[in-house]
Amino acid sequence: MVGPLPFSRARKADTLAALPVPIAPVFVLAMLVVLLGTQLAYLVAPRAPHFLVRLGLSVLAVLIGEALGAFGVGPRLTLGELHPLNDLALLALFQWAGTRWIGREQPV
Repeated sequence: MVGPLPFSRARKADTLAALPVPIAPVFVLAMLVVLLGTQLAYLVAPRAPHFLVRLGLSVLAVLIGEALGAFGVGPRLTLGELHPLNDLALLALFQWAGTRWIGREQPV
């Protein structure tokens, strides 16, 4: 008997199941850039656009930054397959523009 209960003889509970589809590290890094950039922008200017708007702007910035990096635009610094300088520059630009543009439309 392996465990205290008769049905716990199988050792499957001791290990984690493998993911059916492996996740590339570049996607994890891109998600971290998006989430951290969104949170930082929200902390710097909490009144202007809502968090979901900021999240959408961050995703758009990272996607465009990666597309530009794939075409060779911007610095050659890469972190794996991620182009962090392109992503962060566009993220800052998009968040600033979103704050200026959407911040005017919201009542005080």
